[in-house]
Amino acid sequence: MPKRILIFISIFILAFCSACVPESKKILTKVEINVDDPVFQKIMNFEYSERADSLLPYLSHEDPTYRYLASKSFASLQDEAALDSLYSLLDDPVIKVRAMAAYAIGQTGQKESEEALIRAFRQRDTMSVDNSANGAILEAIGKLGNDKLAALLATSRGYRDSDTLLLRGKMMSLYRFALRGIHDESVINYLLETLRNTRLDPITRLYAAHSMARIADLDIDKIKFQLAEALTEENNKDVKMALALVLRHTDNEEIQQTLLDELKNETDSRVKINIIKALASYSYIESAELITQLLKDEDINVARQAAMFLYSNGIKEDVSYYRQIGRDGVPWQVQAEILKATTKLLPYYYSNTLNSVRWEVQQLIKEETDPLIIINYLKALSHDPAAYEWIISYIKDLEDESIKTAGIEVLGNILSDENFNGTFQSYSNYHRGKILDFLKSEMEASSDQGILGMSAEIIATRSSYLSEMIDSTEFLFDARSRLDNPGNIESIHAIERAIAAVRGVNNPDYTDIAQSRTVDWELLNGYNTNTKVIIKTNRGACTIDLYMADCPGTVLNFLELSASNYYDGKRFHRVVPNFVIQTGSPRADNYGGTDYVINSELGPKYYDGAAYIGMASAGKNTESAQWFITHSPTPHLDGKYTIFGKVIEGVDVIQSIYPGDTIEDVIISNLQN
Repeated sequence: MPKRILIFISIFILAFCSACVPESKKILTKVEINVDDPVFQKIMNFEYSERADSLLPYLSHEDPTYRYLASKSFASLQDEAALDSLYSLLDDPVIKVRAMAAYAIGQTGQKESEEALIRAFRQRDTMSVDNSANGAILEAIGKLGNDKLAALLATSRGYRDSDTLLLRGKMMSLYRFALRGIHDESVINYLLETLRNTRLDPITRLYAAHSMARIADLDIDKIKFQLAEALTEENNKDVKMALALVLRHTDNEEIQQTLLDELKNETDSRVKINIIKALASYSYIESAELITQLLKDEDINVARQAAMFLYSNGIKEDVSYYRQIGRDGVPWQVQAEILKATTKLLPYYYSNTLNSVRWEVQQLIKEETDPLIIINYLKALSHDPAAYEWIISYIKDLEDESIKTAGIEVLGNILSDENFNGTFQSYSNYHRGKILDFLKSEMEASSDQGILGMSAEIIATRSSYLSEMIDSTEFLFDARSRLDNPGNIESIHAIERAIAAVRGVNNPDYTDIAQSRTVDWELLNGYNTNTKVIIKTNRGACTIDLYMADCPGTVLNFLELSASNYYDGKRFHRVVPNFVIQTGSPRADNYGGTDYVINSELGPKYYDGAAYIGMASAGKNTESAQWFITHSPTPHLDGKYTIFGKVIEGVDVIQSIYPGDTIEDVIISNLQN
């Protein structure tokens, strides 16, 4: 056979064999997530059942998508057993995998991971190819590194203003350090430098502002005027909100005047709310006139924050003025806050005024039928010890468990109030005993998670002084036996804290959370990654984009509850001005939901703006039906509360929601891919 033919045949055979190489043998370089993929669902099932041993092999899978997904699962599980495998992925050829491995390592918070993260940081990267992984490494270091690393990070230079991912990772790292109380002068100087550099990425500057706002013992004396100037010049409302809170760290008169001027001229209610919060650190007299005017602000959340200012800063001499404003046609949400402030400000020896306020609250409660409004008026008595007998008589025969739970919470606040001993003098223990007898009787008769959980929390609270008055824990064990795990796990743990308190034990013996519910992947057949949800409220409608690929278990649970009309008619029972609105409780309080729990899904999603949807939680893997929407950036929630969506239309509706507002309908919109 001629040589040319032999060569041709050889080339043909080689080409044919190459074409026959199985697809799985090709080197894969992309992370491509498909929620319909059976392997994707298998990995997620291992995560939800907390089977770390079954997840570990996927960290070395040939497909980077599965390495990525397994790493993300360990970010939620926070299992130290995976650290060695995650360290190896810090050198993965696929940048997304490296970044996810770094994030997962940071989530464990283990100090011994510091060296591996530092070693994995790629210094020579002139093309900025590795910046997303390097940024994730820097953030992870902030969750577990020491003070020397924080200072080194703050003083390191060489990054360009355009190195967005690196600078963002660096600032997120310093923010995580700040949350852990780690900072020094070099850190503060770098944070200020970043804040003042408007050429930088807005998210980087946002985290710089929040870093300063979150440092509890921050000394801004040397830079207070620079910060005040930054506040007046800032155009980014998210950054400005955080800057206002930074200025809480001084009581300088000139800075106070700057804040008051900004408050007069500001149009964004969220910034106004944060300025009011900041003014709580300054002289009451200088702020009182403007703050009391805001009690009638057209935005109820601004007015409520003004009332909260009075709660923390008001004076007893002005109580009659506050009460007059409260009677002058303000919404009930504001009136309840004003009444709560008045009872807190009045010392026990102002008995005539306290009697008058108490009578006013009692009349408002007797004339009201809405449980949520009654609950808020009841809480106005939280600082009036002499009200406890009336509260007991009012709630003891109520069938509405949410009102009874709120009344019990008020009794707990009364027990811990500084006026309790002054009100009852040498008979204080006698009256504590009467409250304890009531709590015990409720715990012996009830199976309600709110009543049992709140009563137990009061017993567990040292300032109530009840635990030392209890001889036997039998009624607590009996109450615990009536609660279902996992649906009532929050209350079960509260009872276990009470048992520990009575026994004088510092570390409660907590019951493990029962297995979370298995995800029904069949539900996916009716949805896709373009599925949107429209929430219709009495204030208007908003549209939510769901993060199906990031947290499918949470999204499918939300869709299933929505499809069953679970959320129709639910109240927004919790609205914290410029923080969150929360709903999903069938009782319109912080208790209640489904009889099962779902897993926390804590991947690298960030509360770096307004309108994110997060799951309410009493701890890891305790989520069920309650969820919240943020009013503004809340980065201290990052990595702790599942983010499963974002409002993409109707953000103004979210800002207009007040306590008591209602979900009228939830509409699921399935758009085609």
